[in-house]
Amino acid sequence: MMDDNKKMKNLDMVVKLVSAFPDGRRQKVTDMMDDIGEEYFCAPASSKSQFHNAFPGGLCDHSLTVAMTLKRLQKDLCPNRWPNHQLAFVGLFHDLGKCGVDGKQRYVVNADKWQQEKWGKMYNINPDMVHMTIDDATIYTLQKYDIKLTAEEYLAIKLADGQYVAENKDYAMREPDLGLLLHWADLWSTKQEKV
Repeated sequence: MMDDNKKMKNLDMVVKLVSAFPDGRRQKVTDMMDDIGEEYFCAPASSKSQFHNAFPGGLCDHSLTVAMTLKRLQKDLCPNRWPNHQLAFVGLFHDLGKCGVDGKQRYVVNADKWQQEKWGKMYNINPDMVHMTIDDATIYTLQKYDIKLTAEEYLAIKLADGQYVAENKDYAMREPDLGLLLHWADLWSTKQEKV
């Protein structure tokens, strides 16, 4: 769980990072957040307690951790390769599809208390949402708000789960560097959040 003070700090940090985006992107992301911000700031990062951040606000908290981890990885592995605003963008929005699709939230509270207690299944996938994978829902939502992606950003988001997703096998050993960094940052952040 996250207290209100932490939620406000996360909101402030997202606003600060978005304010550093280049003009065109900043305005489009701001417009998107005006529409879906509530979902972004309230969504969990996963559906089960044994995964990571399976609580309201978990997605935003996870995304901020990924963005900060990306920055640290770049500093140590490939200094100044990408501008900070680009790392913040892919970190903050790599899992945007966890908000849902077209106003239908992805995760709905599991009303079965037994499943919550015994299986840790805190949320169900919303059957009323058009089914999309998280990366497809992410890219769909970004394009819906006319937020352009570079080829490297597109693939980084698409490959954020690395080879854990069978569809990504064709990219093995050919991932773009930003995709590798995002995957490592996502994986590291997820493992830390499970502790």
